Formats: sequence, C-alpha cells, structure tokens
Amino acid sequence: MTDAERLAAAFVSGGPLTELAEPPADVAAAYEIQDAMRARLGQPIAGWKLAQTVPPAQAASGLTEPTVSPLLEGMIFPDGTVFGGDRFLSPEAEAEVVLELASTISKPVSADEVRAACAGYRLAIEMADSRYADKPSMGAKAVIADMNSSNALVIGELRPIAEVPTVATGPLTLQLGDGTMLDPLPADWRPNPFEVVAFLSQFATARGHVLEAGAIITTGTHTKPTRTGPGTITATFEGFGSVSCQVPALRNR
Repeated sequence: MTDAERLAAAFVSGGPLTELAEPPADVAAAYEIQDAMRARLGQPIAGWKLAQTVPPAQAASGLTEPTVSPLLEGMIFPDGTVFGGDRFLSPEAEAEVVLELASTISKPVSADEVRAACAGYRLAIEMADSRYADKPSMGAKAVIADMNSSNALVIGELRPIAEVPTVATGPLTLQLGDGTMLDPLPADWRPNPFEVVAFLSQFATARGHVLEAGAIITTGTHTKPTRTGPGTITATFEGFGSVSCQVPALRNR
C-alpha cells in the first residue's frame, strides 16, 4: 500500500500509523500525498481547513505560510452533535471562526473581497484527530500529508459577517470533555479570518481549485490545540454564543 492508501485506511477504521514508508521531502510532496489520500477517500469537497494561520505558529513548525486541507462531505456537523464512540482516536479540540461563502471565489482576492463574498460566519469547534500514533514526532510535512489531521468540524448558526472583527479578537473559553477550561491564545497567535481566506484564494487558484459558494472555511484556532477525552466540549465566545458537541468514548488504539 502507498502512504496515501494507508492514511486513508487509518481514517476510515484502522489503527494509527507509526511511520510513513516514504516521508515527504518537502511541502509540495506532502500535498501530493494529501491529494492522493483525498482521492482514495472519494468524498466531495465541502469546505476547507487552514492551520498555522499566524506567523508565530508557522515559525514554530518550520513553515513560511499557512497549511491547507479540504473538508470532505461527512466532516462537517451541526451544533450539539453526539459523536459515535468509534469516531476519534486521540482528538484535539480547538475553538475556531468559520466563514461561509455566498459567492464563488475563482481567483486570488483581497481580505476585503473575501468579506464581501461571505454569507456570514459561524462559531465552531474543530475536532482534529491525527492518523499517526505520535503526531509531534512526525513533523509538519507529514501532518500536511495527513490532511492536516482533519476529522470533524462542529458549526453553529450563521451569524452576521460584521461581527467577525470583534468575535475574532474578543474573550472566549473552550471547555474540554473533563471540564478543563482553556482561555484564548495571545493576540498575535489569533488569526484574522478574512486574511486567512485571502491566502486560501491564492493557494486554491494556484492548484486549480475554486472556492465554491456555500463552502465552509475554518480559519485557524483561537485556543491552544489540546487533547480532549470523552465528555461535552463547548466553545463560548463572550457576547456571541456558544457551540458544543459530545464525545461519549474514544476508539481503542
């Protein structure tokens, strides 16, 4: 099996991978594996995930730009979802701000043009889950190959786009399954959603993708990515509401 086939199998039901047979030598090779993994899974693209969306996070990972992966059909869930016990292996919870497009973006655009193209935004929890047994040891390129650890995105109601500058910089908390409360990241670690999607428009155009109207785009975490066990996970953005999900159990390794 190729590395892409092994990653796809691990996503569906298999145990975690301890290594790749041919680790990607560079970012371009990592995206080639990611594309092959996506093709193997066979689901249409429903949206996009960006990670390492601020310079400090990029520097910490040895990168120079955000990383990207598609969100496939079956990865996006409504507020209040109760997941099955076989969904996650070792999930990390993140509080995020999602933009939803009202019109298609088919070329590189500015942050202001992104804002004009949006139907609104949604509060969200990303439940990232690596297909690797020891994700930190694999390095950033291997994580890109693994579709940026994409697994599930829980989204709230559509809200007015004018709120984004405030909600993306304001107070929030993320409650993990065991009740642990996380505060927001420092200001310079919190992404500007419009700028993030402007970058995505350049990335997508260069790779022959179109950002379709209706696409859900999650723009990076506002809390430290943190492993969570079973329980109720809730992201609360002060003054703007909350979004939550329940994880009854984790899959055995």
